[in-house]
Amino acid sequence: MNVTVRRVASVLGVLLLLAVVAPFVVYAVPQAVGADHSFVVLTASMTPAIAPGDAVIVADRDPATIQEGDVITFLRGNSEVPVTHRVIGVVESGDGIAFETMGDANEAPDAGLVPAENVLGVVFVTIPYIGYVIQFANSQYGFIALIVVPFGLLALNEAYTFYRRSRASNASFSKVDDELAAETDSDDTKGDGDDETADVGTANAQSEDVATPAANAPFVMTLRTFEGAFLALVVFTPYSAYVAYSWQTTLSVTVAIASGMTLLGVTATLLPAWIPSNANAASESEAASTEAVDGDEPSDPILAVGFDGGTTVSDDGPESEWVPGINAEEPVADSSAVDGEVVNDDN
Repeated sequence: MNVTVRRVASVLGVLLLLAVVAPFVVYAVPQAVGADHSFVVLTASMTPAIAPGDAVIVADRDPATIQEGDVITFLRGNSEVPVTHRVIGVVESGDGIAFETMGDANEAPDAGLVPAENVLGVVFVTIPYIGYVIQFANSQYGFIALIVVPFGLLALNEAYTFYRRSRASNASFSKVDDELAAETDSDDTKGDGDDETADVGTANAQSEDVATPAANAPFVMTLRTFEGAFLALVVFTPYSAYVAYSWQTTLSVTVAIASGMTLLGVTATLLPAWIPSNANAASESEAASTEAVDGDEPSDPILAVGFDGGTTVSDDGPESEWVPGINAEEPVADSSAVDGEVVNDDN
């Protein structure tokens, strides 16, 4: 039951997302629906059919096929601001076809005829209300709220995910290396000197084999390579963001987003190298404590027996203390201490 509800909710969420995003995609890329232009209506001359804040998607059409009642978008005179009005008459003359236009909310037709070459196209579809969002996005605050913040959050989320995966991968590799090192130490302890020599030779051969592909590789990504890219991006990313904020063109925004996401990716790659994981720190501390225990000298004096050379009573004693050596070839008499005196069993 829960699985079915989750699937239905997931499908509804995807459909809702498509319903919200699709109008903006059509406005940004009108060619996706077979149109050619997109504009935001600023005045109320075409109400109630087209209200201020609506977006019109305009498609090219042969002027000869335009009829009365069609809503066209055209340029008036030398003005670069397009106008969207309804055709109320088609006039044919020696100079070609011209159109008489008027806004639905206006009481009089537009002054002058619209030549066919000034017509941009016929309104293909009208998308209500999204013009307000588009106008807000074209402002500086809207650019930050609708473009910089969402893409920034997305980039941060991807960088954090990549960082967690890299850290987990490094921890697993460190664990495998520790296990291999422990196995190698165990094998070396069991082997004799000849085996150790053979192992060293084999290790050297393997290291040479491993180093050969790296030497033959055309390009190797090292830590210094990522650090150099990080320094360059730290300088370039703020500049590209400033340019995108000032100009707000497609190219500047694309470059700013790409440089920002690349900087976050490089940072996420370098963080595991800059910040050691807890597993590595624990293994290093254990190794350090083990070395400290192995390297400590025993505090108790050691009694060493020497054949034919004397016996050193204590390492801490003076050099003059010396006991005559015991010859290994001569039999040693059995003796025992009774009341502090040495008694010979032969007597």
